[in-house]
Amino acid sequence: MRILRTLQTFLPEADDASRQAWELSRHLEKQGVPSPILTTYLHTDPHLPEKEIVDGVAIRRLPVQAGMMGYGFSLGAIGYLRRFDLLHAHGFRSFLTDTAFFLPF
Repeated sequence: MRILRTLQTFLPEADDASRQAWELSRHLEKQGVPSPILTTYLHTDPHLPEKEIVDGVAIRRLPVQAGMMGYGFSLGAIGYLRRFDLLHAHGFRSFLTDTAFFLPF
């Protein structure tokens, strides 16, 4: 089973949702369950790598094509989300969490 966690922003922006996602993914990866994190460049350093592995957890940052009032649209997310068996959306009312919720499988 492949579990994807989605967050609008992630490390180094450390809020409760990102810490929770990080700990869950880190522990699942240690048990052999792929559990990468998908996030965006919204409200974070644009020089962070698009892809990186930190402590065994794969992190993917997507560019934001448009944004309004803290809601960033990342069109690349839709195809990426379909690659996973389970989507765990962290946070409230972001493009990634809304898309994960409404995306038909």
